[in-house]
Amino acid sequence: MSTEQIEQEEQEVEQEEQQLEQPEAQAEEQPAEQEADEVVVTIGDEPPVEEESRAPEWVRELRVQQRELQRENRELRQRLQTSQPAAAPALGAKPTLEGCDYDTEVFERRLTEWHDKRREVESAQAKAQQAQEEQQRAWMAKLSSYQQARAALKVRDFDDAEAVVEQTLNVTQQGVILSGAEQPELVIYALGKNPKKAKELGAIADPVKFAFAVAKLEAQLKVQGRKSPPPPEKVVSGTGPVSGAVDSTLERLREEAARTGDMSKVLAYKRSKKA
Repeated sequence: MSTEQIEQEEQEVEQEEQQLEQPEAQAEEQPAEQEADEVVVTIGDEPPVEEESRAPEWVRELRVQQRELQRENRELRQRLQTSQPAAAPALGAKPTLEGCDYDTEVFERRLTEWHDKRREVESAQAKAQQAQEEQQRAWMAKLSSYQQARAALKVRDFDDAEAVVEQTLNVTQQGVILSGAEQPELVIYALGKNPKKAKELGAIADPVKFAFAVAKLEAQLKVQGRKSPPPPEKVVSGTGPVSGAVDSTLERLREEAARTGDMSKVLAYKRSKKA
């Protein structure tokens, strides 16, 4: 077997190996389209706020603890406000015979009126208690929905943005956003990324005007996906020797294959160089 035949068989074997590897290479070159790794929330046509460098770990832990304390205090104040019983009609003291100057007819009439009044008071108290419990359940459901939505939002600095809102808006204003906004997590995050806009809203004392301002702002929100930068392109380099250079080992193995007719050592050597 001549050297030319050896090289020709090498080329045929390499072509077969390339055909087998081609589907896998194509699959690597055409990755499936991935979802955005993060999202950017902006207000109207304002440019997105550039993220600041992350604080050290111990600073972030202190911030988390502070936010948890603020959240617990806010929820406690909210519960105290909703737990105040509604004003019920005054029942007054139960009439006595002595207080009626021992007039049995007057006493019986006043006693009957007092019992009727007591039933009205008890009915009003029961309705107030039921309304309070329904209000509490609705608030907890809204709060739970908000917590789930904020956890699912693909941003890394939601806690920092939420802290800005908690420090800028009062409890009533925060409650209006959670109760009235369609997507309160987006409103909270957008305001936290725009402290100037948060201060403007915080200055609105009238709850009705504040609610209209929040609705107008929410209509201007834009959410865009932001993908991670693609990996650097892979540079394909040839596996053969540089032009003009001679691989003495390969030449020696080719000469041996020409004498014996066995190309296994030649192919094994070229595979090892490719690897």
